[in-house]
This record gives sequence, structure tokens and C-alpha cells, in this order.
Amino acid sequence: MKKRKNIFLTILMMLLCCFLAAEMAVAKEENGCNIRAGEIVFLLDTSASMNTQDPDRLAADAVRQVWYGLPDHWQAGLIAYGTEIQAKVLPGTGTQQMEETLENLTCSGYTNAGEGLCQAVELFTEDADTDRCIIMLTDGEIDMPDSQEKETSRSLYAEAVTRAREKGIRMYIVAIGSELQDPRMHIFAGAEETDGAIYWEGQSGTLSQIMGRILAERLDFPKENVRAEGGSLRYEIPVGTERVTCMLWSDQPIGEVSADHPAEHIQIIQGQRYAVIQLSDPESGTMQVLCGESDGSGIQGYEILEYGAVPEVTAEYRTEEVPRTEEEKKKNIPPVYEHKVDLTIRLLAASGNHENIWADTRFEGKEITLRINGVLYTEVIREGQICMTLPADGIDQLEVSVEADAKDAVFCMEQPVTVRIEKVPDPVYEPVPDYRPMAVILGILSLALLLLALIWMRKKHTTIIYMAGESAGKEDRKPSEIRDCPYSGKLNLYVVRTEDGRDVPPQTYRLFGRKSGRLTLDQILTSCGIRFGKIGADGILLYPGPDHSLIVLDQTEGCTVMRGMEILKKGTGYPVYYNAKITVSFEDEQTELELHYRNLKPGEREGIWE
Repeated sequence: MKKRKNIFLTILMMLLCCFLAAEMAVAKEENGCNIRAGEIVFLLDTSASMNTQDPDRLAADAVRQVWYGLPDHWQAGLIAYGTEIQAKVLPGTGTQQMEETLENLTCSGYTNAGEGLCQAVELFTEDADTDRCIIMLTDGEIDMPDSQEKETSRSLYAEAVTRAREKGIRMYIVAIGSELQDPRMHIFAGAEETDGAIYWEGQSGTLSQIMGRILAERLDFPKENVRAEGGSLRYEIPVGTERVTCMLWSDQPIGEVSADHPAEHIQIIQGQRYAVIQLSDPESGTMQVLCGESDGSGIQGYEILEYGAVPEVTAEYRTEEVPRTEEEKKKNIPPVYEHKVDLTIRLLAASGNHENIWADTRFEGKEITLRINGVLYTEVIREGQICMTLPADGIDQLEVSVEADAKDAVFCMEQPVTVRIEKVPDPVYEPVPDYRPMAVILGILSLALLLLALIWMRKKHTTIIYMAGESAGKEDRKPSEIRDCPYSGKLNLYVVRTEDGRDVPPQTYRLFGRKSGRLTLDQILTSCGIRFGKIGADGILLYPGPDHSLIVLDQTEGCTVMRGMEILKKGTGYPVYYNAKITVSFEDEQTELELHYRNLKPGEREGIWE
């Protein structure tokens, strides 16, 4: 009857484990977490000798240390054994039941490690994607009331080690007290054959330190190590974290641990030589953890950052015209367009204020792998986001997933995100009309009208002036037609000498804007307020010429007019261009004047003189 009952319980336990495995796999797939799920089974020796080797019950404290220091996606169970199995806790069991089990454990009987390990191996699920290990805490070798039972336990132990190796379960054996000093002891084969490790209390540190080493070095989940500074630890909490687990341990009692940080919920679980601070939806910043009277010299710790996140994807559709050759444009060949979509991707917290997780400086410049419509891309985070451009031909929507690095933190993401591409039609091509025949006709008509207008203007607005020959020293004169050109530029007037010796300040006379026609030097002097009397200024004439020139004509009898160093002949027109100088010596043979012909700056061309 008892045997049937044990078989029934074993079958029930296996079904329950399979159910938990399926639930964990579904949860993992739905949440899109970037870490493997994990399972730990504590194999705790509760034989009578533990009363001597562990009088302060630090082994149970060590179990709690690891139990509370795990991320959400790791589950832990327990097998406590003496002569028989004293307690069994399935992975995924709640905290309260585990605490009650640890509180009610008693140390008595022999050390039936074979049965204990068999039961521990059976607690694991069959999920191949789960990281699995056994942490065995014991103070002695297998020991039973008689030699037959001892040999049976040893055989069971060896068989369980083989099954553990086949399932990929690693064994970490923690030798408590002073009895297990020989590394050749039978139980140590479990660590050797499963690629695990052996730790000796004292030689490898205190139980708390050993548990800390297993957590920090052996269990493969994202965490950042933290060291104490002056009796306290500082934990950096980034933007957008949903849950933070801060772990610390010491080789000495750490005293009362305190931490104060804004969060929706904060809980401190403390043992004799460890403490765990759990925060839900904390604010970003630095959290300082104080450790009682400790100077912090032996305190170590780590933090586990867990994010609930959802990618935010925006897609902007655009078209780009492929450049055409001039020949294609002339032939009115329609343009070809390239269709592209510009993506902007951010990672937002799934709860709280939905802050941008990538805005934290720790992500700047980090490479991120994306899966877009099944294709992998590697992009770099710049200023809190990823910007990229993809071809949009034949694509109406994008399915985007973000693959977070499992070494940084735990990311549970609601993805993939589907984004529709709002496309717009290509620009309608309108061929350029062929206006060439009409342009030829209009051109001929315009040319005819222009010729008629030029002839009419030439007859109406023409002044005949005898112009000096172009070659130096040429004596002949020839009549030239000076059209009705506009004035341009200005004249800067400098009175070099007067008959009565008075000083006349320099003056400027603006020509630009004046109507075309003849202008005398006397008019210019009068306009500038300079009065010399009748000394020949009214016989020096100015006309506007082509190419912004100024035609100077000396029709006086006693004045001498010079263009630079050249004396102007009487009755002959001389063109003067910008930056040229005209010197006039008047009939009184005392008064002398310089005229500097200059161009106007753009700002001086305001207003029009009548």
C-alpha cells in the first residue's frame, strides 16, 4: 500500500512539474524575455550531525539568500533529507510555504544523500531551454544505519548523478563544517561529473560568501556587481526599470540594513549575513544602502535590473526621383521613383510614465539587433533611438522585434510590434508641352518689333557728338551717336585751389537716377553750393555714355580740361569710366577742380533725382 502511494505521488509530482514547465514556457514566449528561465533545487542535509556542524542554522539562511536573490524568471525548490526525505518544495512554490518549510526543519537521523539526490533530480521540468542546477549543502558523506542501506544510497546517488548529467543539471556542492576535507569522497563525484563545482566552508569563505559566489559567478542571469564604499553600497537605478533586486552579503553579520528610495513598493529581506532589497517601479537615480555598524570592508553585492518594455516604432513613407539625364528630359521620358520608409525606434517602459529606456546614457552607442519582417539588422542607438531607412517596394506593413542583450538586464517585451506603412501615390508626371514651333514664330515677331523699336528709339534719342579717336595721338575726329543712355555712378568734387584762397569741403554729386540729357559743370557746382562766378564752368558739358561711361566735352575758350594726364581737345567728346579723374583749370587761371568718377554702392542707390 505504501509503495502504491509513493508511485502515485511520484506520477502526480511529474505531471505538476510538466504543467509548471509549460506555464513557464508560455509566459516566457508571451513576455518575450531575453533570458533563459532557470530552476534551482536546494538539496539540504538535515541529518543529526548538522546540529553540531551548523549550530546557527546558517545553511537555511544560505538557502534564503539564493532564493530571494533570483530574478522573476528563475524558480527554486527544496529537498531536505536525513534518513528519509523530511521536506519537499516544488519549483515555483510561493515564498510563504518555503519560509514555513525552512522554519520547521529539524536535524536528525542519518545522511541518505542518494534518495535526496534522486528526489531533487525528479523536481526539474523537461524544458530544454531552462538553466538547471542543484545546490547541495551537506556536512558529511553518505551514512546509513547498516552497510546494505549505505550501499543502496550510494548506488542511488551514482544513478541520480548520471541522470542529472543527461538532463544538463549542474551540481554545486557546499561542504559544511570540518568533516568533508577529503576531495576524493564519494559525494563529490556529483560536481565533477556534471560540470559543477565544490566549495569548502572556511577554505572557500563563509556560507554567505559561497552563496554570493554561486549567485554572482555560476548562475547565468544578467546582473551588475556592486562593492561597498565606507559601510554602504550604492546601486544605480536607470530610467524605466520595472523591478530591481539588490543583493548584498558579507563574511560577518551585517547589522540592520536600511535603504530609502522612491518606488511604488520596496521590501528588505534580511538574514544573518545577507540582505535583499526588492523595488517595484522605482524612480531612476542612485540608491544608497546602509549596513548597520559595518565598515563595509567585507560586503559584496549585485543588482538585477528587470524591464517591462514595448518598442515604439514610427514609419515615414517617402519617394525619391531617380535622376534623369538631359536627353531623357528632352524626350519627355517619365521619371522612375524609389520608395523608402524611414524608421524611428525607441524602447518605452511598459508601465509608469512610459519613459524611453534607451535615453539612459548606458545605452548610447550600443549595438542592438532588430528583426524586421524576419530579417536581422544590427543598428546603433544614437540619442536614445535607432533611425534607419528600408526600401518600401512591395511592403505594406512592418513587424518589428528588438533582441536585447542578455548580459545587460532582464528585458520582457511586448512584441513584435506591427506598423502599417501609409503610402502615397507617386507624383503625376505631366510631359512638358513642345512650344518650339510657337516659340520660333513669336521669336521672329518679337525680333521684328524689337528692330522697329530700336530704329525708332535711335532716331528719337540720339545725340551726335564728335568723339576723339581711340588710338593714342590720333588727331582725327568722327561723329558718334550717343543714345539716350541713363546716368550712373557719382562725382566726388575736390576744389584744389580758388582765387581768393578759401577752403571748400569735398562734395559728392550723384549722377545715378538722373534723366538722360546734357548736364553742365556749372549746374553741378551750383547744386553742391559752390559758386565761382563766370569762369567757364557752363561750357564744360557732360553726357551719359554706354557701358556706364560719362562723356566729357570742353566747349570753353580759356579752360583746360584733363582726363588723367591727357588734355581734352575743344569740341571733342571723351569717354570717362569708373575710377577715372577729370582735372579742370578754369579761365581765371587760379581756380582748379578735380572730378572723381565713382560707382555707387548698393546701399547708396536709394531715391531718384528728378
